[in-house]
Amino acid sequence: MAMEKERGEEKDVKWVLIISLIMFFVLKLWYFWGGISPYVVFDVWFFIYFINILSVILTITFAALSKAGFWETEITYQLTIFFFIVSMALLFVSHLQLVLTVAY
Repeated sequence: MAMEKERGEEKDVKWVLIISLIMFFVLKLWYFWGGISPYVVFDVWFFIYFINILSVILTITFAALSKAGFWETEITYQLTIFFFIVSMALLFVSHLQLVLTVAY
């Protein structure tokens, strides 16, 4: 019973790591195959894209540290979840660029 309870409460970041890796490659392909390169125009969307890529990279880094047990597991788990939420929120905001481009 105690073994099952410990296993059920284990904080696993495997799926966060997988989703973040997929999101990283999709973001890179999306911006390189898109119309205007985000590196040409330095506006709000560039900074959102830049912060999004950095938060995805930090998510992958902290998830790998958490899986390896390299640092404090609780701290790396919390940082992984925080940067994952930030990257998902910025992904949502970056999709507003597509909506605004089509609307205007």
